[in-house]
Amino acid sequence: MRLRDHLPKIKGEGVYIDDFTPKNTLYLFVVRSPIARGVIKRISKPEKTLLTLTWEDVKAYLPVRADPGTMKSGKIVRMPILADGRVNFVGQPVLAFVVEDRYEGEDIAEQVSIDYEELPPLLDIETAMNSKDQIHPGVEKNISVDKVIEGGQLSAKKEAEIVVSRKIYQNRIVSNPMEPKGVLVYWDGENLNVYGSFQSAFRIRNDLSETLNLQPEKIKVYSTLVGGGFGNKVPLYAEYALAAIASMKLHRPIKWIETRSEHLKNPTIGRGVLSEVKMYATKSGQILGVEGYIAVDLGAYNFTINPTTPEFIARLVTGPYKMKFASIRAIGVFTNLPPTGPYRGAGRPEAALIHETLVEDLAQEIGMDPVEIRKRNIIGDMEEYVTPLGVRIDPAGYMTVLSTAEIYYRMSKEKYKDKGVSIVVFTDIDRLSPGEGARVRIENGRVKVFVGSGPHGQAHEDTFAKLAAETLGIKEDLIDVITNTTETVKEGIGSFGSRSGTVGGSAVIEACKQLLQKANMPIDKALKELNGLEVEVFYKADDIFTPGAHVAVVDVDKETGFVKVLKYYSVEDVGKELIKDEVEGQIIGGILQGVSQVLWEQTPYDQYGNPLFYSIADCGVPTAKESDYQVELKTLTFPSSLPTKSRGVGEAGTTGALPAVFIALEKATGKKFFKTPVLPWDIVS
Repeated sequence: MRLRDHLPKIKGEGVYIDDFTPKNTLYLFVVRSPIARGVIKRISKPEKTLLTLTWEDVKAYLPVRADPGTMKSGKIVRMPILADGRVNFVGQPVLAFVVEDRYEGEDIAEQVSIDYEELPPLLDIETAMNSKDQIHPGVEKNISVDKVIEGGQLSAKKEAEIVVSRKIYQNRIVSNPMEPKGVLVYWDGENLNVYGSFQSAFRIRNDLSETLNLQPEKIKVYSTLVGGGFGNKVPLYAEYALAAIASMKLHRPIKWIETRSEHLKNPTIGRGVLSEVKMYATKSGQILGVEGYIAVDLGAYNFTINPTTPEFIARLVTGPYKMKFASIRAIGVFTNLPPTGPYRGAGRPEAALIHETLVEDLAQEIGMDPVEIRKRNIIGDMEEYVTPLGVRIDPAGYMTVLSTAEIYYRMSKEKYKDKGVSIVVFTDIDRLSPGEGARVRIENGRVKVFVGSGPHGQAHEDTFAKLAAETLGIKEDLIDVITNTTETVKEGIGSFGSRSGTVGGSAVIEACKQLLQKANMPIDKALKELNGLEVEVFYKADDIFTPGAHVAVVDVDKETGFVKVLKYYSVEDVGKELIKDEVEGQIIGGILQGVSQVLWEQTPYDQYGNPLFYSIADCGVPTAKESDYQVELKTLTFPSSLPTKSRGVGEAGTTGALPAVFIALEKATGKKFFKTPVLPWDIVS
């Protein structure tokens, strides 16, 4: 294992946001709605505060990041940073205040009195869509986004001899990183200095600029170490904007640290997808196409990228298979729950569960081996393919991935005759577009590498140092890596969507190549003579895909419904493997999050919209005891077109594990399931 990234954290030397408290720091507290839906009738502001904020003091909304077409055609309702007279989910920020003492703030928060006129909440997709009641006036059936995405030879549906259909609800998930969110903001009279636990310093800067109507160049964002993110720490949150407003009013550093109970009620909640999709095929096993709908629970507001989520899932629902047509209605629905946003995979696992359960149902319907039916329809090795919905899938090792996984599948079927054994195949989109920024500079005989991405467990320092050293032809210990601040490169994007090593690494390689050209002399001589020489690039790239095939073996106690994963095999085409240990760590960690969604994790609410989970344990987050199964990982290397030759792996494990364990569970029980998680009483009932 390389230790540049990991050793300081292991030794307890890492600095996280709550370790950083400048002199004269004040503390922000937020009073939240205790009801899921209602009208604010009266607010009794607290005394003994340095500043109290309500909607009348801020009148600002969080940004929504969606394509122009969705923004124009959809009914977009942005989330106010403090409730604008109405509340729409338990935990919604209503009032904020600032105090000198952190512990005093907790007492003051309990003394705030707010009167509400409570309204009946709409708490699930189907109830909201079928209700005449409107969460937001003017949004009929509570539908924010409604598109039909279709393409290919729609007439080919007539050729179908077999049609299978599956309706599935994929439950909402709380991200639950080890470290909740946090921010410290200081307005120095000229610039807004923002420190926090971020996956993307540039996204925070741009979001703050829009929310506060402040020029981007006046906002300087620095990320401390990030104790986990899973998508949760990409966008701007209300508390960040409130801390900024408070600092601009008080001219003091303002700190807000999210408690675990706040985290459980706050955006971003992941998943929350209801789908009903048909697959059309011939009796010989040729898949002709898919048709149906995908409805996403957006929560109470449009937030960050959630207006795009329904279409994103819909476009991936054809998976790695060749089809003649596809027609999917993509719907985004408002409910009185916390807003949905990206959670590891962010649409990929949802799509994989849909297409893999359908392929499995089709195989059973026509009596075909599950490997054979996939082989008959999968994209070929190094074959570029454009799906009926217009998604370009770049050349990769699809057939070899499946054939390799078949070996593990046949072996497991023989060894575990009375257990549930599944095989699934998928493709994981790596969101490289529009690119990533990098700057390389010679300084005092060393090379400094600056990258716009935001690490939260991806070993950026080790990865980028290795790539720079290989490109420049020098030792890694001569390289310093600096990431995740707006002050090092002109433009960056961030770490999410399986993009860091791929497009971030490619930006580093391109910057290093240009530095060598600009130096026009041997690098060892340049290090001595060209102090200050630098090159900055923004490497542009299109999205690519990472193929994978997983095999899961599960055992089920038929009396108790208790499920144990016995063995797990993962085959991934990673392109060029940048750092073996890091690739394995990303995939294995992702697998556990897919397994846990099927077996344990849930976010139940009562009929009033109150969360019935109060801790990580209540959410069903797995411990070491639940993750004691063995994962055997096989990586294949069909190179991508990028300078790194690599493919993203951050979300591949989760994407494959969700359908693999779900289908293995069906094999073990002989039952069909229609939701996640599949709990013991679902099995024994």
